[in-house]
Order: sequence, then structure tokens, then C-alpha cells
Amino acid sequence: MSQVGIDVGGTFTDAVLLTEGVITKKTKVPTQENLLLTLLNALDQLDVAGKELEHITVSTTLVTNGILQRRLPEGKVYLLPGSGMKMESFAWPIPYEVLSGEIDYRGREVVQPNDLEWYRAAQQWKKERESNLVTIVGKFSHRNKIHEERLATVFRQADPQAHIALGHDWGQANFYRRSLTAYLNLTSTELFTQFASGLEQAVAQRGIRAPIMVLKADGGVLPLSRIRPVETVYSGPAASVLGAMAQTDASSFVVVDIGGTTTDLGIVLSNSPLLSSRGAQIGPFATLVRSLAVRSVPVGGDSAVIRQGKELSLARYRLGPAFCLGGPVPTPTDAMCYLGLVPFGDRQKAGAALASLMQPQELAQTAQHILQMVAERIAQEIESLEKEWREEPAYKIWGVLHPHEALQLHVWASGGCASGLKTYLEERLHTKVRIGRYPEVSNAIGAALARPTFSCTLHLDTVLRRFRIEETGEQGIWEGSKRPHLEVDTFLEQVALRLAAAQGIDLRDAQKEEFDFFPIVQEFKTVGQIVRGALHVPPGVRGRIS
Repeated sequence: MSQVGIDVGGTFTDAVLLTEGVITKKTKVPTQENLLLTLLNALDQLDVAGKELEHITVSTTLVTNGILQRRLPEGKVYLLPGSGMKMESFAWPIPYEVLSGEIDYRGREVVQPNDLEWYRAAQQWKKERESNLVTIVGKFSHRNKIHEERLATVFRQADPQAHIALGHDWGQANFYRRSLTAYLNLTSTELFTQFASGLEQAVAQRGIRAPIMVLKADGGVLPLSRIRPVETVYSGPAASVLGAMAQTDASSFVVVDIGGTTTDLGIVLSNSPLLSSRGAQIGPFATLVRSLAVRSVPVGGDSAVIRQGKELSLARYRLGPAFCLGGPVPTPTDAMCYLGLVPFGDRQKAGAALASLMQPQELAQTAQHILQMVAERIAQEIESLEKEWREEPAYKIWGVLHPHEALQLHVWASGGCASGLKTYLEERLHTKVRIGRYPEVSNAIGAALARPTFSCTLHLDTVLRRFRIEETGEQGIWEGSKRPHLEVDTFLEQVALRLAAAQGIDLRDAQKEEFDFFPIVQEFKTVGQIVRGALHVPPGVRGRIS
């Protein structure tokens, strides 16, 4: 069976057809505003119409760009923080309104809401609203969702057409991140729904019946119908990491994927991509989205080169393709083309672009200087991020276990401009830079070979007889004993199997964490336990390119 991987980037859409680990076709097409036409073009270039495929997997920067470029619709946010919290202590990137009602840290109602206040808030929203999007988040709603659901009912009574997001669906403890995650997922839904519809149309129009999968920020895949839009942020950088893993036998390295607009960075340690312990950070939005430890740097082959007096600088944006490819301004790609470092572009046009920056007799030096600036920008970001990576728990543990390997990780570069920057990166980083056989479609390879990820984290309070599942926000009544051991292990497995089956995920490779049991003591007597346990299927690739 064959698999198709498609990476929808801001500049180009890359696609590959893999058959038994061998790339049989690959293509790179311009990303148009009409994504349906872009996807149809990519599928036609692969010549897969009517063919039987195992799956089609897509990674996309759509939601990431929508958030960063502020192209998403705005919605109203209502928060239930209760007492003991200074809202102004957080840098909220969105406006919000605080309402009454309080749940404590165990999930017990300690302050009932003011029903009249809630009703007035809903009527005021209905009167003044600019959209029908409403986000409702309580501080401890992940332990008891009762207030969120009651407030949602009030707003639906005010307007049955309201689209409401509730914070407990993102069942982790961080109120600030949970609020922003719920908001972003709601406001990006329409954008992603349009993309999903175009993707389904493109596949159907070409007579393909293969399941459509989407790459998540954590490097795993889910069926298109099961994905939550905000989970697709950084799926492009995640594809870069997986694409590198699929093309090398090396076990630990830094990934540098040089695109037209941005350069994506990531890290692989002992054949496992490093996961962020805090969740994805998207511009000013801190989220709970489970993500690889990846970053996007605003520099690439199409970055505009600007002359200011006698000095040159790199813009943090692109104005189109390189001058040597018909674009409007000089770019690093023009420097590579002029120096013969890349096999594309019109060298005469590249020379003209460089001549607009410096004297004609200085063209070679100018081209080299531009590429040194790009290498410097990328190197600075790698060095900066290494400091952040060292704070990740997984990185710290790995560094202790592999002290010699941790001293100097080599770089795995991909992207159409990787070969042109290889020497300059090696000189600046003082380390080996390696490039695979297919650097121009590495992201699409990563998408095609990504395997599903899965997490099921159980939190249980046997005294209150309540349980919750962190990843889905599911809450329920615990009917077992107050001091469970084997009993809770079986319960976790049953929940995980149910959730995995709904996503079509095989749990044979699942890894189980040891359970934590915390006694609850009242009046010098143990009356129950707080229990936490988890089961995971980590990110990785299905195989390597032959």
C-alpha cells in the first residue's frame, strides 16, 4: 500500500507518494489562496487519482498563521476565577469579563453564582455582540464543570445559535492557558472547517477513498473528523522533525528546516522528538496544546534583503519569491543562485538583484555576506533555544544519561535552501550539518510517515468519588473503593481503550506511567486517596526512507 504526505506551507505545498518506504513521486506547487485548487494541483502532480491508498496525511500552517496574523474572528470571553486570584497578574491578550460563582481546588462548589448577574450578562451580549462565539472558563472547571455548563445554558437560552466553548474540555490545571486554548480553538474553527471541506472535496474529486489524517503539534496524527483546530498549530515544524527522523539513522540531532518565509527548529534525542512540558506558545497566546519543542524563526530563502545606507539587513517578512525566480526584491535565494549553490533560478537575474544592493564588482562578496547573515540569525536562535530546551525535564534526564552526546549535537538541515546554507551554518555553529536525499520535500515525508500519538491521563478523588480525564475533559462518578490499586489500573486501561478505539489508534505500543497515590487525611485518619496515572503512545515515524 502507498501513503501520501502533503505539507501546506505559506509559500509552497509539498507532496510525496510513498510505496513501501520508497518515494515514487514528489512535487512542490505554489500555495494559492484557493486551497482547493492547491490541493488538487498537488494530487494531480502525484498522479494518484482513483488509486488505492493507505492514507493521506496533511500538515498545515493555516491555523498558526491565522492566529499570528490576527485573521480569526473575535469572540466574547467570560471567566469564573473565584477568589484568591489577581487577574491583572497575567498578560491577557484578549478582553474578558469576570462573573460570579466559585469551585474550589477539589471540585466543590463554595460560592453559588448570581443568577441575575448571569442573565444580564447573556442579554447584554446578545444586544451588543459582533459574533456568536462565546468562551466560558472556570478556574477549577477541569475538576467540576457544573458552573460552565449552567452558564452555557443561560447563553443558549438567550440565543440558540450561540457557538460556545467550555474550558473543561481542555482538562489541565492551568487556568490562564486553558482559557486561551479554549478561545483559540473556538475562533479558529470556521477557518479550519473551510480547509477541511476543501481537502475532502479535493480527495473526492479525484476518486480517492483513503482516510484523511492531520498532523498535530505533538507529531502525531488523527483523523480529519477528530482533530481540534488549535491542535494543528506547529504541525509544519512537527513535520520537519519527523521528516528528518525518517531520513537518518542518527539518534540525536537538531533539526533546521529552512523554508521560504520561516525556518523551523526542533530537536531529536535518542530517536524521540523532544516534547514541550508547557504547551505550545503561539505569539502572545500561551496554550495547553501538547507540542513538540519546536520554534519558527522569521527568516528564510525569500526574506527580503534591505539596504540601509551602506549596510544590509534581513527583513522579518517576504514580499514574494526570489528575484531570480520572478520576484520583486533581492533575497538570500538570489545570493545562493548567483554563487551556484542551488540548482534553480536565473543567475543573470540574481546578479541584477545583488547589483541593486552593492557595486557590480562586489557581487560575490555581497552574496556571501547575505548568507552569513542568514546563518547568524539561525545560529542565534538555536543557541537561544538550547537554553530553553535544557529546562525541559526530558532534556535534563537525557543529558544526564548521555553526557558526551549532549555536548555537541549535529544539525540536520532540510528545505529547498538547505544545500546553499550548509557551509555557512557549519562555519558559524562549528558542527557538522547533514542533509538528506529529499530536503525539498522533507515535511511531506514527515507527514506521510507520522504515526498516531495518544495520551490518557486519569485524575481520581476517591473521597469525592469523582474522576476526570485530562486530555478530553471527561468527568464522571467513581464507583470503586476509596483505596484502589489494581482496580484503578484496570479502569485506566478501559477508558484508554475506549478513547483509542474512537480515534482508530492501536495501543500495543503504549507506555504506562507509574500511578501516584496521595492519601487524604481528615482528623488524623486516612479517608481516601488522590490518584493520578497515565498511558501514552509517543510520537515517532512508521519507518525510514529506503
